[in-house]
Amino acid sequence: MPKKMSRRKFIRTSAAAAAGISLGVGAFAKPQRKVAASDTILMGVIGTGDRGAWEVEIMQHTPGMKVVACCDIYPPHLANGLQYAEKNAKAYEDYRKMLQNRDLDGILICTPQHLHYQMALDTLATGKHIICQKTMTLNTTEALALSKAVKQSQSVFQVAYQWQSNPLFQKVGEMIRSGDCGQITHIRCNYNRNTNWRTPVDDPKYEHLLNWRMYREYSGGLMAELCSHHINVVNWFLSALPLKVTGFGGIDYWKDGRETYDNVTTIFEYPGGVKATFQAITTNAFENVSMIFMGTEGAITLRKEEGQEAHFYAEPKQVEKIMAEESESVEAITSATRRAWAGSKAIPITVENHTKDDFETTRAMFLDFIDCVRNGKMPQSNVNNGRDVSICVDMALRAMENGVIEKWKAEYSG
Repeated sequence: MPKKMSRRKFIRTSAAAAAGISLGVGAFAKPQRKVAASDTILMGVIGTGDRGAWEVEIMQHTPGMKVVACCDIYPPHLANGLQYAEKNAKAYEDYRKMLQNRDLDGILICTPQHLHYQMALDTLATGKHIICQKTMTLNTTEALALSKAVKQSQSVFQVAYQWQSNPLFQKVGEMIRSGDCGQITHIRCNYNRNTNWRTPVDDPKYEHLLNWRMYREYSGGLMAELCSHHINVVNWFLSALPLKVTGFGGIDYWKDGRETYDNVTTIFEYPGGVKATFQAITTNAFENVSMIFMGTEGAITLRKEEGQEAHFYAEPKQVEKIMAEESESVEAITSATRRAWAGSKAIPITVENHTKDDFETTRAMFLDFIDCVRNGKMPQSNVNNGRDVSICVDMALRAMENGVIEKWKAEYSG
């Protein structure tokens, strides 16, 4: 955008675009080049703040992908992204001008949540492929509209829930769906931190620009930025969507002018009476990032934000049954494992190709995107689950704000 455009004017312009006022992106849209199987995917990145710059760096270390353009309205962020991109990467302050670059095959949208919708629509109008940061949209209306637009396009659309590309999560999901835990009845998810979750701001005029997560106009707060990861995993593992959502949240500790809650605790009811709790707090980091799936025959835990570890705990009443079923191949079961089963202790769940940190997990997601662009496939994390999670988050926010139980509506299902 023009150098003299203020943040306030930028917000107004984006809001007008979201309301349906054309910004002219479609006027210059021309067919994109067809990407061959051996081609390097040329990417532009909109939004090169902390996360955006980090993903530029990861892309540059992902075979088959290069970042050749960066866009940000905040000069320090733009400079930060460019230092990780290709040496002669182009710099933009107006994302619409970057979209005119027909050499770009794909766009990573890594901006505040309220901008995803219009930026995605404008990118679709140019025929480019898209990686959209979570949460996909700010509300249900946008989620449904964007889902429809993506399905009417020829673009690959990936939503950046990188855990779906993590082999350990894939294995745990298979174990749960195959009944290793028996019938799942309860799930507990935590995303706990002991921090004010703020970015230091030297000049007050940059408060909303840098701390957008604190303001409802721009973000769904903890539910959108943190809990949405867990909601996506639960929906995926259960192959289901919630029937009802309720919960509580508040600004109860950090009295610093923020508008989004500093703590959220919600309950989702899934088909079959499965209850899942999603909690994120900013006053205590106990249990940190964790998921616990509890079933009639066992439980599985997934812990840590990066380099996750998974364990299986057999229910005591199932130990004899397990031992009997395995008796014919007892040599394949170590004595340590048998003792652990008997004592209801943790059995590690491992995979050979486990991604050890966020860098490797996010790179696996980008490799999936490259494969989909080259071969016309749908990403593992796509507009369908992206839409569903956006709606779930919106339901949770409405339930907490209004003190009600929100129910899934038939029109939510795409």
